[in-house]
Amino acid sequence: MLHSPARRLPAALPALLLLLETALPAATRAAAPQTADLLLSAPYRQAYAAMVRYPDWIRRGHATSTPSTQVTMDGKTYTIGHLCKPHDCANNQLDIVFAPGGASAWGLLHTRADEQQPFLQSWLGAPDAKIQALLNRAYAANNPDSP
Repeated sequence: MLHSPARRLPAALPALLLLLETALPAATRAAAPQTADLLLSAPYRQAYAAMVRYPDWIRRGHATSTPSTQVTMDGKTYTIGHLCKPHDCANNQLDIVFAPGGASAWGLLHTRADEQQPFLQSWLGAPDAKIQALLNRAYAANNPDSP
């Protein structure tokens, strides 16, 4: 008795499907979404927005502060300021440099969990090397006991 190819197909089907699946390029298979695409849909969008939101003492300037100072660099006068989180100045600080007339602003944010930890420092506003030096000097002036 001869077996027709149609009769052998059901038995070979799982092996054929496995072969096709491994032979297909990865691009044709379902892929995990790109991270940037996740940010376009809820709840990821809301979670991301909450993560990157600065606390009120930074966003709204509801902070303890020092009097601003002026410094002239390359013939331009910059305004330097210092803010800190109320009731937690030792662990949450922000030094700011304003360009002449307030046209631009740059910052150096200093945060840590407690005084036993080193500061995590973040540049804000993409300051160049000269502005970074001003921000570092402002931090040192407001934290004379820091290393």
